[in-house]
Amino acid sequence: MTKIYFFDLDGTLADTDPDIRASWKAAMADLGLVCPTFDRDFIAGPTLEEMAAKLFPDRYTPELGQRLRDRFGFHYDHDGFPNTPEYPGVLDAVRRLKAAGHRVFIATNKRYAGASAMAKHFGWDRVFEKIYTGDMHKDDPAIGKMRKPELLKFILAELGAKPGDCVMVGDTINDFEAAQKNGIPSVAVTWGYGTDAERRQAGRIVSSPEEI
Repeated sequence: MTKIYFFDLDGTLADTDPDIRASWKAAMADLGLVCPTFDRDFIAGPTLEEMAAKLFPDRYTPELGQRLRDRFGFHYDHDGFPNTPEYPGVLDAVRRLKAAGHRVFIATNKRYAGASAMAKHFGWDRVFEKIYTGDMHKDDPAIGKMRKPELLKFILAELGAKPGDCVMVGDTINDFEAAQKNGIPSVAVTWGYGTDAERRQAGRIVSSPEEI
């Protein structure tokens, strides 16, 4: 039976944290923002707006979120991802799934521009069938920006897929809760950014790519 696998990106396919942090710090410097607890509190995985609201709870507005998004994108999309390594063996596992007749997609909170650039950089665009991101239809008033639960719902509808025929592979609570809200089984990987408590929200936990 053909399964449809949705792979998160940050913390699942690659260790994107170093470059994301560097671009965040550059964006904050551009806007004159100071967050003394940034290194402790920042997590790669949630949407930029969600993280901005957490880091700047007393100052956050949608306008500030958009300004941060614009400056972050400027820095992140043009650096070539010098400090982002792929997790060893993960893409081989994806290729095996595909060779076995399953369908494989990327489903991420990452911006479409950054996700697409990274996929091209690593050659993921030649392996995955399509990349889905929360902002891929941000300019369509009928859809707009989507959080991970809405994104998975959108993908299911577009593919005409049944939730039980799909699997969400990710590393943080955002992935597992989104999957649960859509009735999709989930798999947690231990090499990402999630905590033990977060991973326990998934249906299964794997500690190596071969187990996916």
